[in-house]
Amino acid sequence: MAPRIALLGGRPSVLRSAAELGCGVVLLARPGGYDPEAARRWCIEVIDVDLGDQPAVLAAGRGLQARSPVVRFFSPTELGLVAAARLNEDFGLGGNSLRTVTLLKDKSAMRNHLADLGLSPVRFRVVHSARELTAFLTELGGPGIVKPLDFGGSADVHRVDGPHRAAEIWSRVEAAGRERMLVEEFLTGYEVSVEGFSTDGLHTVVAITDKLLGTGFVEVGHSVPASVDEHVRAAIAELTARLLDAVGLVEGPSHTEIMITADGLRIIESHNRAGGDNIPELVRLACGVDLVRAAVAVPLGLEPWEKELPAPLGGAAIRFLSAEPGVVTDIALPTEGLEGVTLGVKARPGMVIPPVTWSADRVCGDVIAVGRDAVEAAARAEAAVARIRIRTSPVA
Repeated sequence: MAPRIALLGGRPSVLRSAAELGCGVVLLARPGGYDPEAARRWCIEVIDVDLGDQPAVLAAGRGLQARSPVVRFFSPTELGLVAAARLNEDFGLGGNSLRTVTLLKDKSAMRNHLADLGLSPVRFRVVHSARELTAFLTELGGPGIVKPLDFGGSADVHRVDGPHRAAEIWSRVEAAGRERMLVEEFLTGYEVSVEGFSTDGLHTVVAITDKLLGTGFVEVGHSVPASVDEHVRAAIAELTARLLDAVGLVEGPSHTEIMITADGLRIIESHNRAGGDNIPELVRLACGVDLVRAAVAVPLGLEPWEKELPAPLGGAAIRFLSAEPGVVTDIALPTEGLEGVTLGVKARPGMVIPPVTWSADRVCGDVIAVGRDAVEAAARAEAAVARIRIRTSPVA
């Protein structure tokens, strides 16, 4: 009998992958927050619920268990991680503990936990006012980074160069409706992400990903594998395993962000989910490992996790498209010279393009490319992006 599972959110590729494993997929997602055609094709039921409303999600999950139980709640999305862990724990369905998931979700709790263990020291403080922000920046004696305690997507992340800018930054925080923020010392170096997978508490680093940042700390591209030497790669793998052990992660995908600084490796944050920004697709193309499929297949015992990773296939890269904010009036796409390139253009005439302040504002689409290595893949992606024209006019 096919196992019934619940997915708290999910892109079409996630729904398809679970269905192809033979699972009966129940999707929990907000109206308009999923692809209706994919849901009709790959799901046996859709429950409309806002994943940002945790009490509503928990009520929906408990109602589902009362009338038609599932064997596991999975969340491929950040918003559903804690609710999925709570439901799994409440119904004895296995998976990572609520404590583990909450530690990863709450950036201040994670920092405190790492500080207690003496792991990856970073100076930080939770602040509630411009005055507290000023005081901490004065102690730092250098720039800091202000970020929400429990949100992703580079939303409401600000660099602050010193106490003289604290009031300005805090006014932005208040304008966003936030009352407390995490402030950390600003780490300077080379940032990568680590795409991992865990089984029975054993952790495998599947890939290390290069990150290309635009303005406002919003990623504009990624490449796999990262351009780091074997010594650094081994150190990153060791630190990642220590982190995942420290928080008690036992199964499934993980996405850990690390800064390579002059003082050593420093953990930025980690998540018990696969990376966003189509990183799992880059990993599949470059490494031959399908993290989306494994996230469901391995915990349910439908497929084993191979201890030996397959031989690398080459490199893969993604670059996000952009346009001047406004209404799209015209789009011009290349038709030749696209070897190894897949265009994922989402912009359409009449679409409103917002200023890019966080990841969700990247509405124009992306370009994914493969190559013999990450350098060639990135070059192909960037060459394709340079030939795409998305014209806009000011919003009336």
